[in-house]
Amino acid sequence: MDWRCVAPGIILVLIKFAGTSLFVTFIPQIFPRGNLSFVPEDNFTVLEVTPSPTENLMTTSVRITRAVQVGELRWENYGRNLYGFSQNMLEWTSGFSECDDRSSHLVIINDKEEMEFLQNRTRNAKYFIGLEHPDDRNQWLWIDDTEPRGDLFILKPNQVGKQCATLQGTEVRSASCYEKNHWICERKI
Repeated sequence: MDWRCVAPGIILVLIKFAGTSLFVTFIPQIFPRGNLSFVPEDNFTVLEVTPSPTENLMTTSVRITRAVQVGELRWENYGRNLYGFSQNMLEWTSGFSECDDRSSHLVIINDKEEMEFLQNRTRNAKYFIGLEHPDDRNQWLWIDDTEPRGDLFILKPNQVGKQCATLQGTEVRSASCYEKNHWICERKI
């Protein structure tokens, strides 16, 4: 066997193996928690022509607009409420607005049965709920300004920069309002 012909092939295989190993190692750091987003986006350009009131000149401006489609929620009926589980991830305030746009609000957990229903549907991901720790108050409050019941879950005192709450399975945790998570909307039937 002529090693002068085989050696380049072996070197090429080793280089490909090293490259693949690096790719597999660093791809989770580039896209943490599988946040590969394939949400369709619509980009369009609007040409605005407005007459100038002082002269016989027309002013032209170009505005580029980008609209992101959030997608529908997966609605489920439980008791006297409908619960909408998001398929994509947004910051807390955006989730709040998305619920409001759908004539609902971020979920407020009132009893153990409702908590169990939600726990069974949030095992695989974190979901924002309607619980927050406002700067001007020294306690956790639901978005309707009521206090959470102490027998439903235990939430540690507010940590710096974590003024919103998420639910994942049986755990309610404080979270940054600026991190992106799923969210749950609630509305009466």
